[in-house]
Amino acid sequence: MSKNVWQTVYLALKQNGIDVYAPATKNGKCKNPYVMFKRSGSVQVQNYSSQRDFYDFYIYVPRDQYDKLTDYEAEVKEILDSPPIYPMLMPTGDSENDYYDDNYDAHLRIITYYNNVRVKHL
Repeated sequence: MSKNVWQTVYLALKQNGIDVYAPATKNGKCKNPYVMFKRSGSVQVQNYSSQRDFYDFYIYVPRDQYDKLTDYEAEVKEILDSPPIYPMLMPTGDSENDYYDDNYDAHLRIITYYNNVRVKHL
């Protein structure tokens, strides 16, 4: 059975030692760095028969470990930027401002990647 993009990325992160979660599955305070990621929408690519699916990676580190956020992001990106993930997923180069999330007692950084997908009926 072939895996979809989300499953392939999840397994690659997990197999490389990243603590990774699906949306709405991680509860409680952040005690160790982890990643949650999800598909975050899509757009049609110009007039071609393809669309671009976006994936947001939410990178969390505990409140007292902000100094580790950039290193943890680099560790995650190294996996995402290597086979089998790359070139299936490509970085957009976009990232949002760091954010402190009171719900998880953690610092958060979001990075975005994309995947081009052929739309069969266009």
